[in-house]
Amino acid sequence: MSRIDLVRLRKRAGISQRELADLLQVRPSFLSAIENGKSRLPEEKMERIKEIFELQDLDEYMCEETVEAVVPPHTHTPDQSDYIAQLLNHFHDLAHQRDKGHSIADSDLIERIDFLSKRNERLSDRIDDLREEVDTLRAENFRLKELLIKNGISY
Repeated sequence: MSRIDLVRLRKRAGISQRELADLLQVRPSFLSAIENGKSRLPEEKMERIKEIFELQDLDEYMCEETVEAVVPPHTHTPDQSDYIAQLLNHFHDLAHQRDKGHSIADSDLIERIDFLSKRNERLSDRIDDLREEVDTLRAENFRLKELLIKNGISY
């Protein structure tokens, strides 16, 4: 099975992971999971990729899928924070759908939900930043291991 080498595409165009995620309208953590082969790029995003990078086809950027040998036990699915965001958005919508004559308790609830939504977004952004940093460190670790093997040094 093959996949698109989004990292190579991004680097060639000088686009950060966050910028590409914004252009594709996906979370940076989801894009990271796609780039690392842990998630699949939705079919509807293929055409958008061609538009963003002004390509006729993606053949040049197709690569064989590889299974990552090591997945740290602390790694979690990129969708966990999205579930929280969806739940908060649902509560937010419900709170705002109430009659105009809502009580002070309802106002407090709306304010609390708004606060939690913003906090969740900040935490999600921080998680995305940390995942990007982990991805960078993994790539550097892999590069260093390759150098050690190439030079006949066991580790």
